[in-house]
Amino acid sequence: MLEAYFDNNRSASLTAKQLHIHVNTLYQRLKKIEEKMNISFTNSEHLLKIQLVCYLKKFHYS
Repeated sequence: MLEAYFDNNRSASLTAKQLHIHVNTLYQRLKKIEEKMNISFTNSEHLLKIQLVCYLKKFHYS
């Protein structure tokens, strides 16, 4: 889900459409991720780290 979110340039509506879920469901899932990982998607440092992990996962394990 996070990979799709970042692939869609953090567009909630595009990501929800791609994942075939309601946009509110996406927001709820993102909030759960923030809480479990103790991060904030509004913090640029946190965003960079999460994007890096998604990038490495996508291209390193391909």
